[in-house]
Amino acid sequence: MILFLALAALMIAFSAFCTFGVPYMLAGPRMLDEFSENREQQLMAGVLATAIIALFLLPFVSPALISGASDAQVLADLYPGRLQA
Repeated sequence: MILFLALAALMIAFSAFCTFGVPYMLAGPRMLDEFSENREQQLMAGVLATAIIALFLLPFVSPALISGASDAQVLADLYPGRLQA
């Protein structure tokens, strides 16, 4: 789980860099001046903020999403497409 959280954080950081870092390197501070008028950048900032909040909240809600081993085995036995060895 920690590996997946670290990988998700790395991907979010890379997407934030691609969304805001690269335009800032190319256009300079003018890019931030036009942020209030650019709806696409505002949308991307909202999506990135939502992803960051979800990543921080995931360890608190993940125990509710993961069922116990006995429940998983019951679901595996009931799955109709299982292979016979």
